[in-house]
Amino acid sequence: MKLKSYIFPAVTTALVSGVFLPACSNSNKNRCENLPEDVRPVAIAIIDDSPSEFASVVAYPIERPYPLKNVEDSAEMVSYYPTLVDDTIKKAVIEAPDTAWQQMGWRGWTLGDGSYFWIDSGKIYEVSYISKREHEMLDSLQNLEISTLNPSLRAGWIPVACIRDTESGELFRIDTQDATNPPIYRLAGYKPDEDMSGEPSLILYGYLDLEGSMGNRFFRFSDDDGTTAEYSPDIVSDEDQPEIEIDHKGTSHRYKAKPDYWLDHFKSKNLSIHKSEKPTHISADSVSSSDNVDADK
Repeated sequence: MKLKSYIFPAVTTALVSGVFLPACSNSNKNRCENLPEDVRPVAIAIIDDSPSEFASVVAYPIERPYPLKNVEDSAEMVSYYPTLVDDTIKKAVIEAPDTAWQQMGWRGWTLGDGSYFWIDSGKIYEVSYISKREHEMLDSLQNLEISTLNPSLRAGWIPVACIRDTESGELFRIDTQDATNPPIYRLAGYKPDEDMSGEPSLILYGYLDLEGSMGNRFFRFSDDDGTTAEYSPDIVSDEDQPEIEIDHKGTSHRYKAKPDYWLDHFKSKNLSIHKSEKPTHISADSVSSSDNVDADK
């Protein structure tokens, strides 16, 4: 995301009978006029509880925590709205006084110190909140995805990302240990013809750095042989594309990294290559159950 400068009018505070009232409510929507211009359409859409109104005040795509799929356009958001916008968000917006909406420099406007979403030019560009239903979906998909891996790669690991090289078709995945401090990260690489439930051709371990005021993510990996890898998923301009750079004994290779979904590839390969063969560690029914989770979108 590009750095931007913002100049906004001051927020007007309503004081009635010595008590701060919510900025808007279902019975008094005209009070939304006191909100900053960039905030008002978002607040009204949530107060109206309208999926279509909400979808119209979102800048796409909206990233969701992996392995949930990102919301790519307004049609997907209309379907996903009941999963994302729950009673917690609605209550926060309806009951928030005018002064609860904060302008935070280049990041734009937010509510609750960034607990819910971020707004730029009247559009939500980031949703930091994870609903109860999303937490349930995450738990289901994380367990399902880890169960597709070789047994030696499963215990204690949580999926973080899946990346596909747009040129070679190689797949990379990043997982993290759930009981280490600081967290340990693992990079595993799979050739296009490799069994995704087998041993990967590449395994490196490393850590995550957050750099700069935007907290850009840098994953850094290495092994005892001196092989290193680095991946940053956060592009800083529209012209850039994330890459995975792997250096092995002085020879460096860059992979054009496109975020992807492991389970999509796993299901596709197992349907086309193993039509009559089920992986020993995961049933066909449990793979198809992810479709039911996705259907909530």
